[in-house]
Parts: sequence; structure tokens; C-alpha cells
Amino acid sequence: MGALTESVLDFLCGELPARAPASARRIAVTGFIDCIGVALAGVDQPVVRNLLKSDGGGDPEARLLLSGQRMPASAAALIGSAAAHALDLDDYAFANHTSAVLAPPILAEAEVVQVSGARMVEAYLAGFEVWSVFARRERDYMQGAGWHPTGVYGPVGAAAALTRLRGLSRRETRNALGLAAAAGGGVMDNFGTQAKPYQAARAAEAGVTAVRRALAGLDAGPDALDGAGGFLKVISPSGRVDRASAASDLGRDWYMAEHGLNIKRYPIVGAAQRCVDAALQLRTDHGPEPAAIRRVTARISEAHSSVMQFRLPADAMQAKFSLEFAVAAPLIFGRLGFAEMRDDCVRRDDVQALMRKVEREEGPDDDPIYPVGARHDTVGVALDDGTALESAPVHRYRGHGQNPLTPDELRAKFMDCATVTGAVPEDVAADLFERLSRLEELDGVGELTELPNISV
Repeated sequence: MGALTESVLDFLCGELPARAPASARRIAVTGFIDCIGVALAGVDQPVVRNLLKSDGGGDPEARLLLSGQRMPASAAALIGSAAAHALDLDDYAFANHTSAVLAPPILAEAEVVQVSGARMVEAYLAGFEVWSVFARRERDYMQGAGWHPTGVYGPVGAAAALTRLRGLSRRETRNALGLAAAAGGGVMDNFGTQAKPYQAARAAEAGVTAVRRALAGLDAGPDALDGAGGFLKVISPSGRVDRASAASDLGRDWYMAEHGLNIKRYPIVGAAQRCVDAALQLRTDHGPEPAAIRRVTARISEAHSSVMQFRLPADAMQAKFSLEFAVAAPLIFGRLGFAEMRDDCVRRDDVQALMRKVEREEGPDDDPIYPVGARHDTVGVALDDGTALESAPVHRYRGHGQNPLTPDELRAKFMDCATVTGAVPEDVAADLFERLSRLEELDGVGELTELPNISV
């Protein structure tokens, strides 16, 4: 039995999660708010409609995204997570989409076992911190090896959260984590399709089923996480993962409190957020006419560039993973929101023409804090008359954990997301935001506003 696993069990089964600092708890509440908001924006996406056709039958244990629509907790977690990740507008940390995998299963299981909002926040933080320990011990770039880290680590993170929520014993917790490790998976070549959000959704569902099966008596290998043939070793691109040392700082140094969550303002991959800020800044400051642009240069790290494999996207799904679209659309429209993330917009002649003029200049991954980013990103434009325009360097985009949104900005994003489909009235969305903001004071999920059902 490895020291790493034992230290994780000490944390999950001990008192430290209940002692999380107030700063970490506040950010965890932000994670719930942002996740539910983007999930409501994503409910009409094809991946959600298709999952509703194939999942949801069984015992009506939990509400789906706070609606009157009830289904098994595992299905509510699956479909809720898919909705949260469908638009790629959900938050992330340590290169993993955390809230989309943690919040939906916590909401579902909290309704089953009737726990308080404070307990939900505690469970979220427990899962988040354990997830961060495993993900940050890998020295190689998982995406570069073809792994989608959210789908790989997510089942263990979700299971860790739910073991805390349900108060599992040490033996049950060990088995739940081992069972969750058996469910991890997800590949980069699924990006740009419905399988990308499904990989996150499957991780959320796997967390629920792993805990349920551990409670039913299924066991797992004691070294399933950190053994020579265990989870961390098997998924490591070159075996350079620290699976031996104990996580002695777990529950004492809180990653959430120090680094926070990266909240996206634009519905595209996180690797492109800085370049969008740079392109918008350049347009605001200089206002170049798109037709007069001869060349656009987007300067970005090698690792971030590798995530965006679609140089000339054919639809909105692919455009979420296109640096060319992330730069061209803001230069043309002066914004990048739901209206621009549509197939007809991506296929417009002027958008396609400007994307062809975008060149990538890939620099080193030399950010002193985040090893898979550059110190800053910039966008430059060369006009037909020879004029050269440059954005200022963007170090931390607005919404990043080190440049967080204000409460008013967070509310504005939530309201925009919650009401964009027209299914949720503005007053209902405002009431839900207010209640979510007081999540730690609530007696349980039942005190959160009931929302309209999701239709196929």
C-alpha cells in the first residue's frame, strides 16, 4: 500500500476537508455557480439531446439540473456534466475541467442522501484537492500524449468528492477510488465532436457508480492508484510521475485558495482565452478593417497551440478548438460569444477568409507558474498598406484564477448563460443565482430554485 494512497485516504476520511479556509470555500461556491450557469446554456446542445434519448430510465432519485425531471443520480450526473461541458465555457484548473465533473454528481447525490449546502462545498473541495494532487504529479504534458486529462483523472476526482459527501469508511473509500481509476479515459482526437463533452460526462457518471459499487461491496486493488501497475504509472506518457511520496501537504496547503479557478469569458478552449483578449484589445485600440488585413500573427505556447488542431474549422464544434477562429472572429465582430459560436457564423466568407490569413508563432512554454503556457500571448496584424499593429501582452486573461471576475461580472456571465436558450426566465435565473451564492447556508439541494424540464 503506497504512501500516496494512504495520505489521500487520511485526508478524505479525516477532519481536514471540514477545515478548508474561507477563501477556498468561496471559490468552490463560484465553481457551482459557473457550472450550473454554463450547463443551462448547454442544455440544447446535440450531446445533451442524444444522451437524453439513451439515458435517464430507472429510479427517479435526483433532479436533472434542478428541474422537475427526475432520474437516477448517475444519469443526472452524466447529462448534467455533458451540458456543463458542451459549450467549453466551463471553468478549469491544472489543465482539467473540474467543476463540470464535480458539481453535477454532487448535486445529484446530495439530493439522494439529503446533505446541506456546506457539506456539498466540503465535498467539492475534497474532490478538487485530491484531483489536483494526482494531476500535478505528472511531469509530462498529458495532452501531448493524446490523453484528455479531464476524462482520465475526472472519475477519481468525482469519486473522491462523493466519498466525502457520503462519509464512506476508509476501506470503502479505497475501493471507490480504485474502481474509479478503472473508469478513466478520454482522447484528444475526440475534440471537436460530441465525444469531447461526453468524456467529461462519463467521468462524472463513473464517480457516482464507483462509490455506489464500493458501498455494495465491490473491492479494488490496494495499489490501484499508485502501484507499479496502477493508475498513475499506466497513464503516464513516459513514467515520470511521482507515485511514491505521500501528499503530506494535502489539506494543509489548499490549491484552490492559492490558484483558484479559471473562469472563461469566451465559449472556446482555455488555451485560446488570452489570444481572444489580445485580439479584442487590438480591435478596440486600432479598429483595423478586416478586409484590409494582409496577415495576422498569433503568438502562443507550443503546448497551447497543440490543443487547437483545427486550422480552418468547418463548424462551431470545431471552432471551439481553433486558434484561427479565436483570433479572426473578435477582429471581425468585436466580441466572441454565443452569437458567434454558430455554424453559419463560422462558415461566413469573411470569417473563413481571415482565418486563412492567421499564422501561428509558437513560442516556448516558459510561464514560471504554469508549465504548459507562455509568459504571455500577443496578436499582431499587418495591413495591406504596410502598417503593423500589435496588441499588448496578455499574461492572465480576465477570469483567470489570478485575475478573477468581479461578483458583478460573474453574475453577468451566469445570467447570460442561464437565459440564452429562453427556457429559464430572467427572474428565475436571478433567484437561482442569489440562492447559489448562499449555498453554504442552505439546508440542501431542495432549497435551490426549481427550473424548467429539459426537452429532447
